[in-house]
Amino acid sequence: MKLKGITIDFYDKRTCGFLPDLCLYWDIRSEELEDNEKLLNYWEDNLKKVLAKTEKIVSGNIDGKSIIYSADEEAIKIIKEEFKDLELTTIDYEDIKKCENCLKYDYIAQQNQNGDN
Repeated sequence: MKLKGITIDFYDKRTCGFLPDLCLYWDIRSEELEDNEKLLNYWEDNLKKVLAKTEKIVSGNIDGKSIIYSADEEAIKIIKEEFKDLELTTIDYEDIKKCENCLKYDYIAQQNQNGDN
């Protein structure tokens, strides 16, 4: 199954190229990207906004990357609206399932549990 959404890689300094305003006063020479408060706040604030509108997402952290994805068209629209500065990407759900503790809300498992295939 393919999901669409956003990934922010907190170990890749090229992330600042996508969100330059959030890195304007961040010191690339002395601080790690995961220490960039503006970038962290951007992620957390937009994640909260998405969750206020839908729970049909898969979200969490994988190897320093924060992810938020969905297969639900309405949820994908919400993700795109809230993370308007970033391009949506596609990920295979199997890649996410390999990381057991990275799912914040696994709506796909909820659907299967409720029999909503």
